[in-house]
Amino acid sequence: MRDLSGIVTGAIRLDHDGEISGIVSGDITVAAGCRALISGMIRGDITAEPGAEVVITGIVNGAVHAEGATVHVTGIVTLP
Repeated sequence: MRDLSGIVTGAIRLDHDGEISGIVSGDITVAAGCRALISGMIRGDITAEPGAEVVITGIVNGAVHAEGATVHVTGIVTLP
């Protein structure tokens, strides 16, 4: 499992299960078959590839693209 915390600038691709609890300024892609927990603050889009599972409990300032994926949102998603 890949865990990202702190401040990250730039795009991220999760090719393994992971958790993002920091601040990300950039887009996030979750690869097919991977699971991601996003509890931090994201300034960018989230793309979940088919078969991915994403749980968002944090704040996303961007779009969520999830065709063929499972996305659970209990946090906040706003478009810029």
